Amino acid sequence: MRGDSTVSTGTNSVRLLDASAWTAALFLASSLLSHDVALRLVLLGVATLLCAGVLARERGAVSALPSIWWAWLLFAVWAAASIGWSLEPARSQKEWQNEVFYTTLALLVCHVGAQAQHAARAFIVALATGGALACLSALWAFASGLPPESDAGWHGAAGNHSAALLTLMPCALAALWYARQARWPRLALWAGALLIVLFLASAFATQNRTVWLGFALEVAVFVVLLALRRAGDRRAQLSIALAGAVVVAATVPVVLLVQAEREITGAFSIRADPRFSIWPKAMQHIEQRPLAGYGFGRGLLRDRLPGEANQELAWHAHNLFLDVTLQTGLIGLVLFVVLLAAVLRHGLRFAADANAVSAASGMALIAVLVGMLTRNMTDMLLVRQNSLLFWGLTGVLLAWGARGRGA
Repeated sequence: MRGDSTVSTGTNSVRLLDASAWTAALFLASSLLSHDVALRLVLLGVATLLCAGVLARERGAVSALPSIWWAWLLFAVWAAASIGWSLEPARSQKEWQNEVFYTTLALLVCHVGAQAQHAARAFIVALATGGALACLSALWAFASGLPPESDAGWHGAAGNHSAALLTLMPCALAALWYARQARWPRLALWAGALLIVLFLASAFATQNRTVWLGFALEVAVFVVLLALRRAGDRRAQLSIALAGAVVVAATVPVVLLVQAEREITGAFSIRADPRFSIWPKAMQHIEQRPLAGYGFGRGLLRDRLPGEANQELAWHAHNLFLDVTLQTGLIGLVLFVVLLAAVLRHGLRFAADANAVSAASGMALIAVLVGMLTRNMTDMLLVRQNSLLFWGLTGVLLAWGARGRGA
């Protein structure tokens, strides 16, 4: 992803834009690690100032807003309005600051920074390094006998790390595909393949089941999109389909092995999973305030749900769409689905483009979206660093996809 994603600006503006790219990339890398909130906020603040300087100098040459800005704005405004009828206005205001304001800045600075001349180098190096450090931390914790839910390591607990892996895996796959198209050196190809192996090993260390389903669906996305790109070559389509089928089928024994390991350590069996008692109770609360919800922010019903569901884990709904509806009602759910649909629409447009940069960005964007949704079907993890990582990376891929289409 070389010159395809660059902009033409003056020398000083180019340097400023490159600086914003590296700062935004380091910010995303810091979102892969826990216990570094202060560093993350400092990097986000610096990146915001740099991007503001770039836009002030080069208004026409740099795109300030990602193409999904209108959908994001609609949901953000409705979430802010829900503070007015929240059960805990102060908590909702704080959650809005964390989950909407900071995330908006992440989306914008990563979108602007991704338009720099050397943006690909910055983001790939930073994310690969941060991802490798997080994976090594998870493997060290696993080898040391720490429980998966422990957040003692840099990678955080299993939930956060598995969510990060599902965000990173499509990017690694897309980069590897693009590297072959662009005939990058063999060393780069082997480095990408090694990183994917590290992701898989680290995923096993989390002892999480959903991450493997997410990996399988992400691979399926790439299989379908790559097969569509080779519509006139039946042999290539068959090879792609067989390779994808092998990868997807291999996830079944891994999930069974992980489940067996979990039950040995005292985890719930699938049939006794507490979510089956949490979800019906969440639905009952939604029926009481269906349109507007209880106010933005995870955990506003933390004093009710655990007792009603007879589960300590029930302080939130453990499902992204249920939790969004609890917080912002059916109106908020519709706006959120519109936002996700806007991301999907652009991903499909990019993936079908003849330009390799745009195609790689589109395939990664769709797979990242699928992975995020899969992980959040049994939990509510699109918050804090996971949300910053997901939406920041979305801004990067939207910028690269659009620049590739225009190249």
